[in-house]
Amino acid sequence: MQGWPFKLIKALAFIHKLDALSDNDFRDYYENSHAPLASSLLSLEGYERNYVSSKLNPLYSSLGSISIFKYQSMESLDVIGEQMSSDAGDMLRNDEVKFMNVPKNYFVLTHSDQLTEIKFNKKIFYSVNSEENLNLLDSYGGIKKISNNLVIEPDKIVGIAEYGITKEASLDTLQNLTQEHPQAIIASSFS
Repeated sequence: MQGWPFKLIKALAFIHKLDALSDNDFRDYYENSHAPLASSLLSLEGYERNYVSSKLNPLYSSLGSISIFKYQSMESLDVIGEQMSSDAGDMLRNDEVKFMNVPKNYFVLTHSDQLTEIKFNKKIFYSVNSEENLNLLDSYGGIKKISNNLVIEPDKIVGIAEYGITKEASLDTLQNLTQEHPQAIIASSFS
């Protein structure tokens, strides 16, 4: 096993739900139909779905999930690209239109400094436009930095800080955090 911290390549996919679907319907279809299909068709090294609650994140009410695909190398990413160019990719794209608002979806490819191996049930994602801002949430109690994800070809964002919410996090702290940093996205994590 590699020592911590270590580097990964991560694709963070911002997946929007169909307007007609509730948060629960979206999550149910993704977890019980699409994720098992993707896992059966692709050589995934790491696959995580982070579901966004529209009640907790009103600025992101159409965002259903921030899905993370983890790769040990660019070669691993190339394998997925080849698989997505085959019939397997066609099957996945045909399934996506059943619950995703596909035209709104986008992803960012990042170099990720993994800082912990701890798994968290709740997470915060914080997009920034400069590397200096990757640490803006570090002073809040009850959250732990998971990774700094630096975008490989930055455009509007330079990086995405990823935090885990610990049991010590208070509701007041999380409310203050989201009021002071409304672009922070709180999500429930499944892998």
